[in-house]
Amino acid sequence: MTTADDERSLLTHNILSPLAVIVGYAELLRSRDDEAIRTAAPAAIVAAAGQLKEAVYELVYRDETAADPEGREPDQKPSSDLRPADGSHHRVVIVDDEPLVRSLLRITLPGDAFDVLEASDGDAAVRLIASSGPALVVLDWQLPGRSGADVLAEVKDAFPDLPVLVLTAAQDPAERRRALELGANVFLTKPFSPLELLRVIEELLAERAARH
Repeated sequence: MTTADDERSLLTHNILSPLAVIVGYAELLRSRDDEAIRTAAPAAIVAAAGQLKEAVYELVYRDETAADPEGREPDQKPSSDLRPADGSHHRVVIVDDEPLVRSLLRITLPGDAFDVLEASDGDAAVRLIASSGPALVVLDWQLPGRSGADVLAEVKDAFPDLPVLVLTAAQDPAERRRALELGANVFLTKPFSPLELLRVIEELLAERAARH
C-alpha cells in the first residue's frame, strides 16, 4: 500500500529530477565551450521544463477538489573542459529512470575520457554492472521496481571495492545514513552541479586506482 510519505517522496523526486537537468545544463553551458552541449541543451531544458510543470501541478492539484488561485479547474494547466587527471579512459555505469538525467550525466562525462553505459531500472543495473565491470557507478536512489538501496546492497556485496556515487531527490538525513551504511562512497542530492559531480567522480577513481 502506498503511504502519504511514499507519495510525497515520489512527488519530490518528480520535481527535483527535471530541475537537476535544467540547472545542470545551465551550468555546463556557462562553463564549457562545447558544441555537443550547445546542441543538446535546448531540447533537454525544454523537455525538463515540461516535466517540471507537470510535476508541480500534480503536487498542487493532486487533490482534484483543490482550487487554482487563478480560477482554473485542476485539469487545466497554463499554456570548463575537465578530464580525468591521469588521462585514462574509465567505464562508468549510470543508473537512473529519467532519460533526461541520464543524458545530462552522459554529456557531463567527456567521451574521450569515459565509456558511459546506462540502465533505467534496478534489475537492468545489476545485470549491466555484473557483465561490464565498470570502474564506477552513478546510482539513482529512487528507482522503479528494485530500489536504489537494493541495488547498492547487491552491488557492494558482489563488488565491495567498486565506487558507487548515489544521487537522490530525498532530503531525509536518514536516507543518507542508510546509503552510507550500505556502502555508498558519496551521496549527492538533486539538483546537483555537473562540475562538482565530475570532480567527485575523478576523486573516487583516483582513490580506487591508488588502492590497486
